[in-house]
Order: sequence, then structure tokens, then C-alpha cells
Amino acid sequence: MNASVWDEDAENYLRSVFEQKAIEGNRGGFPSAFPSTIFEISWVLDLLIESGFDKDDFLLADMRKLTLLLEKNLQAHKGIVGWAPGCLPDADDTAKTISALRLLGWNKEVEPMLKAFESDASFITYRGEPKYTKEIVKCANFLSQTWMHNNGPDKWHTSVQYPMMLIAEAFVLFLKHWGKGELDSEAVPAELIHQGIPRTLLDILARTMRMQHADGSWESKREVTAYAILTLAPLLSLPWVDFLKPEGIACMYRGKAYLENNRPKWREAERLWVEKTVYSSSNLSQAYCLAASKIVVPTSFMSQKVTDLLPPQLTKKMAKMSGFFANVSPFSDAPKWKLQLSLLQSAQYTIALKGNRYNIFPPFEKASDEKYQEYIPFSWIGCKDYLSTAISAETLWQMMLVSMFSFQIDAYMETVVWEQYRDRLPELKLFIRRLCSGIPEKRKRTDDGDIEGVSKKLPGLNGISNTLGNGTTNGASNGLAANGTLQDGQPLASNGHNGFLNGGNVETVLTKYVNFAMQHPKVVQSPPSLRAWLAQELQTFLLAHITHMEDCVELASSGGTAEGSFTWQKPRTTFFNWVRSTSADHTSCPYGFVFFLCLISQNGHDVITSVQQRYALEDACRHLATMCRQYNDFGSVVRDHDEKNLNSVNFPEFDLGAPQQGASAEEVVEKRKRDLLAIAQYERRGLNRAVGELEDCLDAKVLEKLRLFIQVTDFYGHIYVARDIGIRHAAQAKAVPA
Repeated sequence: MNASVWDEDAENYLRSVFEQKAIEGNRGGFPSAFPSTIFEISWVLDLLIESGFDKDDFLLADMRKLTLLLEKNLQAHKGIVGWAPGCLPDADDTAKTISALRLLGWNKEVEPMLKAFESDASFITYRGEPKYTKEIVKCANFLSQTWMHNNGPDKWHTSVQYPMMLIAEAFVLFLKHWGKGELDSEAVPAELIHQGIPRTLLDILARTMRMQHADGSWESKREVTAYAILTLAPLLSLPWVDFLKPEGIACMYRGKAYLENNRPKWREAERLWVEKTVYSSSNLSQAYCLAASKIVVPTSFMSQKVTDLLPPQLTKKMAKMSGFFANVSPFSDAPKWKLQLSLLQSAQYTIALKGNRYNIFPPFEKASDEKYQEYIPFSWIGCKDYLSTAISAETLWQMMLVSMFSFQIDAYMETVVWEQYRDRLPELKLFIRRLCSGIPEKRKRTDDGDIEGVSKKLPGLNGISNTLGNGTTNGASNGLAANGTLQDGQPLASNGHNGFLNGGNVETVLTKYVNFAMQHPKVVQSPPSLRAWLAQELQTFLLAHITHMEDCVELASSGGTAEGSFTWQKPRTTFFNWVRSTSADHTSCPYGFVFFLCLISQNGHDVITSVQQRYALEDACRHLATMCRQYNDFGSVVRDHDEKNLNSVNFPEFDLGAPQQGASAEEVVEKRKRDLLAIAQYERRGLNRAVGELEDCLDAKVLEKLRLFIQVTDFYGHIYVARDIGIRHAAQAKAVPA
């Protein structure tokens, strides 16, 4: 490529490669590296021994020849090897060669590999004992974080099932060594062992089982089917998934039957591997199919330490919640194991969510109906699994935070903010408009690369801020440290009537809330038009809370009763106008919708490319938000009545067609609720029409993710029909110390 003169030796080499491959039946094209001696031998040996074969299953002379070849090349290159003898050494082939030789009884050290390929945060491709814990943890952290942010295909392979197989094998092995005390426990981060690894393993397990085809294959490919079987075997040995083993083992048997039915084609390798071009390997194809046919679920017991990562009481809670969700659409027809697996995945996020619940808002006395914190993770994980949406765990986590903060801002505005600003609402409205009016400008970077005035901390899943190298923040800490103190050292108020209950601190809290959205890295990277739309929706959302509180005052002062239920006798507008504007905006759905668009945009590219798309998106969002409000109101009629909170059924339009005089209060309320549900179905039909328009003009991958947002929002509506999960407000809520 960089040669200034023709190289006769290179030409002769290429001719010999062409002639050799022509003898084997290939016509044209050259591999980027040839031969692949060490790569294929080390991969095949390691794979077969790991899957249950013994070295005695093979001819002694053959095994001796192969192991001596690997040993000789390691010695020749001082402990590291490459794709083939004489090729540039790399970490992948070195690791596989050492692993294969160790499995065959040869004691090979890893220090030369570590010295050659270790970088600051991971290991580079080209230039376990306790003493290696630091290096092992570095690898595990890198894999966990990479999977969290981009759980997609590996750059060296076309199938996502290949990296899933490798991560599953590595992490299960990590847990075994950690459980036996063979790793330095003090060097293993708590977040990694308690959340990162379990979360990743459960996600891979769910995806693998969900992706199997009806014929027992994965991707209708033999080699990929082998990967999936080799993925399931170690995962089903985890002590947390005993409830799943019957279905999981059945998945493996269906896959093995597919391989057996296609045994004559094992040598016909599919092109799955990536180098300069996509290529295949007959040797690897046969080895993976052979290993998958041999492997069984390990029967060795994990240590109690590993079992306790997801304690038994969690299983009991999961069973209780699955009983409830099994009666809520869309999960009423889902297999029990799928529901339970989604709930098990959600448990990790529930713990993390509770660790972040005071990042922006203080706790409230007697506002402890926090069912929503348990429902939020499942709403995203369960719907993602139900729809099989391809979306990163990091995007789901950020939307879980948005969902939690939406519940909290509702309670905060209607208690603390109302108490402090009820007599000066114009001042509050002006503050909110100023807060949301500007699109954040790019700030100057300091000499060390940071963005001036912006923290580099992001909230991690363990409730502790994670330092990122991009110099931006998603605002979830925004001046509030993980221990509940302000970052300048000022503690939270310890008196219910001081601190957060004074106007200055209300402004601080609202500023943090707005900064969470507007300073989020994905928002900062988004196109100006999308950031402007988000700022508009966020302002409208906060102002809608104020308007709603004003309406509640009017309801209390002018409302009468109609057969035992409140009726707003002189509303400022019609029910239609109210539910499509103030009420829909009050749900946070429009704001969350645009924030979600920012999260799923790739590298700052606009997901909206035409005015028709933008119009249809806003139309769909308005129908969704309106429907969401109507379902919410259906479920909270009793709570809203007790708290004198404006509900859809309080509008006089619901007196039309009222039961005959003398009907009981219960009959009146039930009639209004039926009417409300009928109107919600009207909005659903409008939503479906708008989504139909988007099918014709929006990118398919964007629409796939938007369907997830719609499904989650709709799911909350169905939850509200079954059970009210809102925060009950005390007559006079007070901020209390954490």
C-alpha cells in the first residue's frame, strides 16, 4: 500500500495464495490475512475443550502436533502471537493461544500479553489468579460499560450473538472465581459485581431466548445457532434463574435439533466474520457446531456469595408483581417465564433508581407512596422485551430517570412550590420562562478539556456519580452529590420549614430539574431545532403545573356536587380544549417524547428530516399525551376527589347523559369513568392514524424505538386502570431530611 516500487516477492506471495485457494474451489478475491494458522487452531482447540470435550477424545499425535505449533510460536515471539506465524501479534490470538494451552495442561504465563497490550482503561487489540485481579476488573468494567451504552454487534463479527456468547462465558467465569475468593475482593468494585455484571448477563439471557426462531435456529444460520446454545449453557447455571431452566434448556434442545438436521452443511460456513471484508471459516463453523452439540448446562453449584447478589426475597416480590402485571395489557398474554425474566432484569434498575431518587428533589413527609419506583424499571424493560426493541440499556436508564423525576416534579410543584408561591405565581411563571427560554450555548472549554461551568459527573446505576471523559453532564447530579448534600458542601435542610421550602431553594431545585434535560450530553449534541423543541415542551410542562394548580383553586371555590361527585360549574374552557392542552402537557408525555428523540438520535443527526414528519410526530404525541391523561384520571378519581384535585370527570360535559335522579354516587362516578374510557379510545384511534402516517415517512429504526415510547406510555395507562400508583399528598407535605 505504501510501497514506492513494485515488490516481486509480494506479487509471488499473492499468486501463490490465489493458486492455493483456486485448488480449493475459490474463484477470485483475496483474504486480508493468509494463512490463518494460529487463529483457527487456537480458537478450535479452546472451544472444543471448553464445551466438554477431553483431549483424550482426539488422536494423541494430532493434539501433540497442534500444541507444539502453538507453543513454538509463543516462544518465538516472547509470549505473544498473531494471526499466523510471522504476523503482527495481537491480544485476541495471544489470549486464545494461552487459554488453549492451559486447558491442555501447559502452564503459560500471561505477563507478556499484559505488558504488550494493556492500556489505561482496557486492553488494545494490537500493540485467573488474585495477582491479576486488577487487569481482570479492567476488562470486566470495560465490557460492562460498553454493553450498557452500545449492546450491539462487535466490529469483527456480523452477528450480535457472537459478542453475547463471549461476554456470557467471561462474566460467568468471573462470578465463579469471585465467589470462590480467588479474586481480590477489595479490588472488585461493588457496582460491577452487584449491578454491572448481573445486569449484563440477564440482558444477554433475555435477548438470546427471545431471538430464537420457530425452527429452533438463531438468524437461520448454523454457526450463529451454535453461538446461542453456547451462550445459554453458562447463563442457565446462574442461581438466580432456576425458574427459567426448563424453558432455557428447551431452547437449547430446539437449537441442537436444528444443528443435527443440518449436520451435512456444517462445513459450508456462513460469512459472518469481519476483516477487510466479510469472510467464513469452515474449521470454525464445524468446531462451533460440534461444541454446541456437546455442551450441557453445568451442574456445579455457585457459591452463596453469587446467590446473594439477587437475594431470595427478590424472587418472592417478583412472583407477586408478576401476578399483577399478568393481568395488565400487553402482558396478559405473555408467557410467565418472559414476564418473570423481565422483572428480574428490572430489579437491578429498581435498586439503582432508588439510589438516585434524591438527586434533584428532597424527600417528602407522608408522600411515601413510591410504588412508581418499582413500576418504572419494568415499564421500560418489560415493554422493550415485549416488542423486542433494539435499544441500549443506557437509553432505557435515562428514560427511567425521566419517568421518576416526572412523578417527583408533580408532587413537588403541588406541595412545596404551591406553598411558597401561591401568592406570587406571576413571579414563578417568569422565572420558569427565563429558565427554559434559551437553547444552551456551547461553553468554552478550559485548558484541561472540560466545559466551563459544567460538571463531568453522571449518575451511575449504583446511585454514585460516574466520571465521563466527554466533559458534559446529563444534569442528574447538577450540584447535588450522591450523599444528598449540595456539591459545595451545604447540607440538605434538616428542618421541614427551612431549606427547600424557601423560594430561593425552590428556584435551585427547578434549575437542577431543567438542567437535567437541557445539559444532558445527548441533548447538547442534538440539532438546534430539536433542542429548541425540547426547551419549549419543558417550559410548557412546568407552566401547565401552575395552570393546573390555579384550576384546582377554581374548582374548590366554584365547584358544586352532582350526585356526590365534584363538578366544575364554570370552567375557564371546555373539556376538549383543557384535556388537549393543559392536561396533556401536565402529563410530561410531550416533554418526555422530545427528550427520547434526543436520546435516540445518532451522533447529533436530526431524526426529523421534513416538516411532514415533524407535524405527524407532534400529532401522534398529542393524541398519546391526551390518552395518557384520560387513563391517569380514570385510575385516580378517588385520590383526586380526596385531594380536591381537578380530574377529567369534574367537567360539566360529563353530566350529559347522567343517570336518572336518585342514582347513587357510585353509579354516577362509574358512568363518568366509562365515558372517560370511551373518549380515551377515541384518542387511541387518532394515535394509530398518526403512527400510520409515520410508517410511510419516518426512518424504520427511529419508528421502532418510538413504538417503545408509545407502548410504555400506554402501559402506564393500563396500570392506572388497574391500580393508582401516583404519590398521595399529605394535607400539608413537608420536606424532611434524608
